[in-house]
Amino acid sequence: MSYKHNNLMAMRKHYWNDTSVKVQQEKQALWQLLQQQQLFATLHEDDVKYFFFTLPSEVIVKGYALGFEHQRVQSMMRQHITENKSRLERRELFKIKYRM
Repeated sequence: MSYKHNNLMAMRKHYWNDTSVKVQQEKQALWQLLQQQQLFATLHEDDVKYFFFTLPSEVIVKGYALGFEHQRVQSMMRQHITENKSRLERRELFKIKYRM
């Protein structure tokens, strides 16, 4: 694994395990986004986590900087869903994309 991959994976894991109120609110917003997009027939926490871990690096970095509830970050997540809907529905593994 590359240095970039290790750092971004650490960011993802740190965020996902964060129990602060702000992160919990952002996770709830992520849950609502996935419900609106009707990506999964029945939405579970594992589905939300799977989706979060498929997000491109650009979304993760901007989400950390602006917050995952920010309009621009939400738009980027909707774009990720649109571009990868069938793969996400099948819960395929994603190669993490590095775009900054």
